[in-house]
Amino acid sequence: MNNNQFVPFGPGYPAYLEVRALALSVAAIRKAQGKKNPADYAVGSPNWEAADEEFARDLLRILSGE
Repeated sequence: MNNNQFVPFGPGYPAYLEVRALALSVAAIRKAQGKKNPADYAVGSPNWEAADEEFARDLLRILSGE
């Protein structure tokens, strides 16, 4: 498969540590608020999907400055 839109991302990527720190911060804040994180559930389960969506909303909220 030739995917010209592939963007490599991982430990060698310059912003990787910043993104990882942001995700860990959101997870810690959610835990302090008594909310579950996606890692608290089995991947693909209905609870995981709900927590994953809420986690993404929290990330977007932080990135948009709300």
